[in-house]
Amino acid sequence: MKTNRPKLAALTTFLVLIALSCERPVCGCVSPPAPVNGVWALTSITYGLTQKRVTASEAGYTETISYDGLVEAGTFKRLRNGNEVETGNFSLSFPNGGNTKGIVLYLNDKTWQSFEIRSDNVLYLSERSPHGTDIADGATYAYQKQ
Repeated sequence: MKTNRPKLAALTTFLVLIALSCERPVCGCVSPPAPVNGVWALTSITYGLTQKRVTASEAGYTETISYDGLVEAGTFKRLRNGNEVETGNFSLSFPNGGNTKGIVLYLNDKTWQSFEIRSDNVLYLSERSPHGTDIADGATYAYQKQ
């Protein structure tokens, strides 16, 4: 009696390859929100060169920044003394991994600032500068999540 094992093995291999080549549906996952999402109120400014720290009221103005987006991009709005002074799009990058330290790139004017979110819900933003440059003695702005 002649065996059909080689044909059966070839047919099985062919069916497995067809099944593996089929397009699979996307997982249906939703990208997580950006870690900077929310409304943040300025609490203090630490000046780079002198390391002098002043509160927002000592600086003479109030400021809030609201971010709304997914983990990599979204929109933002900056209010100073209750008036809108800026709105636009942003993107985030995380050069060192994680999601609490990274860079915010403001797409409208191609500026950027590094950020860090600490466990006490404080967002620290570096001095904003043109993309690709650093301000050596720039200030650090601390914002409390509202």
